Amino acid sequence: MPAGLKQVRIEGFRHLKATALSFSPDLNVIYGANAAGKSSLLEALYFLARAKSFLTPRLQRVVPTDGSAALVTGRINDSEGLHQLGVQFTAGKTRVRLNGEDIVSLSDFARLLPIQVLNTEAQRLLTDGPSERRRFINWGVFHVEPQYRDLWRRYQRGLKQRNTALRLGNAALAAAWEEELAASGEAVSAARDRFLQGLMQAWQQILQAWMPHLVFGWRYRSGWPKEATLLSTFQKNRNTEVGQGFTLYGPHRADLILLVDDHPVAQRLSRGQQKIVVVALRLALLGLWQQNGMSRPILLLDDLAAELDAHHRGLVMERLRGLAVQTFVTTIELDRIPYTESAWWFHVEQGGIVADERNQR
Repeated sequence: MPAGLKQVRIEGFRHLKATALSFSPDLNVIYGANAAGKSSLLEALYFLARAKSFLTPRLQRVVPTDGSAALVTGRINDSEGLHQLGVQFTAGKTRVRLNGEDIVSLSDFARLLPIQVLNTEAQRLLTDGPSERRRFINWGVFHVEPQYRDLWRRYQRGLKQRNTALRLGNAALAAAWEEELAASGEAVSAARDRFLQGLMQAWQQILQAWMPHLVFGWRYRSGWPKEATLLSTFQKNRNTEVGQGFTLYGPHRADLILLVDDHPVAQRLSRGQQKIVVVALRLALLGLWQQNGMSRPILLLDDLAAELDAHHRGLVMERLRGLAVQTFVTTIELDRIPYTESAWWFHVEQGGIVADERNQR
C-alpha cells in the first residue's frame, strides 16, 4: 500500500459540505470556479497535518457561523502501518487524537504528514520577517534529524528561563542559565547548518536549470557573531540584555538570506520570479526529505497558474513527477495543469466536493 494520506473526512469546516474522500498517493487535481471551496479543501488538509490554518492565524474563522466545531479526520499510511488521525477545533480549543489517544504536542503527530504549501502568497517567505524563515528551517530540520525536536525544546526552555531572569534584572540568575542555553543553542545551529548545506545545494541546482541567466546564493545568519562562541556572546552582552529585558543573541534570532547576483532576492526580482525561487526551495526540501527516508510528503499547490506562466508550470509539474510526493493542486481551467494523465480529479462547487468517475478507472 503506497504511503500518504489515504482518506479524509471533513465536517463543519468553513463552508465545505460534510464529505468523505479517498485520494491518489500521487497527483490529485481539485477544480472548480472561483470561491467554490478549492482553497478550503487544501486548508482542511493542512489543518489535519498541523492543527492550524495556512490562511488565517485565527482558527475560529474555519468554523462556519452556524456551526460549533470543525473536524477533519484522516487515514495515513507510512512505514509503520496505517494510522487514524483527527483534529477538531471547538470553543477556542484544539483537540488532536492519534490512533484513539489524545495528543498534546504538535510534533508527536506532525511527523505523519510532512507538508508544504505553495499559494499566491508564496513569496512572503522572502518578504516577511525572519520568523517566517526560521519556521521553515525548523520544520525542515525536524523531518530530517530526529533529535532536533528535543534540542529545540531544550533551547526554548532555557531561553524562557533566562529571559525571565533578564526581565527581573537579575544578572546572576541569567548567568546561571547561560552555559546550558549556549550548549543547546549551538547544537540547534549545527543541525540547521547541516540541513541547509544539503538543501541549498539542491535549491541552486533547480534554479540553475530554470533560470540559468542568474546566479543564486545564500547566507545563513546564526544569530550571534560568527567569530565568537554563543557562551562568550552571552557573557559579553549580559548587562545590555538586562537593560533590554530579553536575550538578544542565539538561534531564535537567526535568518536565512536568499541572494541573486549577491543581492537579496526580494530586492532584485519581480513578484513572479520570487515565486519561482520559493517554489524551487520547497521542491528542494521535499526532495531532501525523501533522501532522508521521509515517506511521501504532501505538497499543496493552490492556484499554480496564478503567477507562473505555462513554461514554468510545466517545469514544476515535470519535477514533481520525479518525486514520490502526494500532490494536491487546485485550478479553475483544467488545461492549465500539465502532466495529469494519471491524476485523480475532484470537482468543487458551492462547497460540495465530488470525486470524478474516472478516478476508478
